[in-house]
Amino acid sequence: MLAPTTPLRIIQYGKMDASSEQDHVIDYAVVLRIHTIPTVPIVDCFQKIRQQVKCYLQLAGVMARNDWHAGLEVIESTNLKYFTKEMTAEFYALKGMFLAQINKSEEANKAFSAAVQMHDVLVKAWAMWGDYLENIFVKDRQLHLGVSAITCYLHACRHQNESKSRKYLAKVLWLLSFDDKNTLADAVDKYCIGVPPIQWLAWIPQLLTCLVGSEGKPLLNLIS
Repeated sequence: MLAPTTPLRIIQYGKMDASSEQDHVIDYAVVLRIHTIPTVPIVDCFQKIRQQVKCYLQLAGVMARNDWHAGLEVIESTNLKYFTKEMTAEFYALKGMFLAQINKSEEANKAFSAAVQMHDVLVKAWAMWGDYLENIFVKDRQLHLGVSAITCYLHACRHQNESKSRKYLAKVLWLLSFDDKNTLADAVDKYCIGVPPIQWLAWIPQLLTCLVGSEGKPLLNLIS
């Protein structure tokens, strides 16, 4: 098979699903070939760097390699002034993921916060931050972390279609199972504003079940 010779083809080839550890290494090597192209449009450059960073995530996760620092270095060495706010925000969100993996919690939160402040309709950034906070909450069971995770997921739902928002609302409803004194339910009641009502239709049975529980009262506004 001929090797890809244009930026777009190299990026698309690097995005192909990998089914083995060797494939992940090949993906990474292919993405790096974009440096051989004399002139790379800014969009292709963004795609290349993002795909390279994702390769580090895959290598670290699948092959148990310590590539977190290497991926973080790629982002930090990138001159972000050439990219749009949306692109830069995504880089900050990815940076937050790497910082979280090397247990730099405070810096990770700052990176995620910078991402959503820079482009507050970037679903990926809200979702990544929510996943990070959810993982910590499940371990520590500190309700303020659960509230923050719910807030992130609901923000993500505001800017996503119904089918793609289901996974975020599923996480919100699952987090409610950890509620105490309606702390998490109150967060749903407060931050559900802006989420299109149609996105809740698939979850009416679960919401009705919540009504008979301790978290029911704050959710009345949502259902009505």
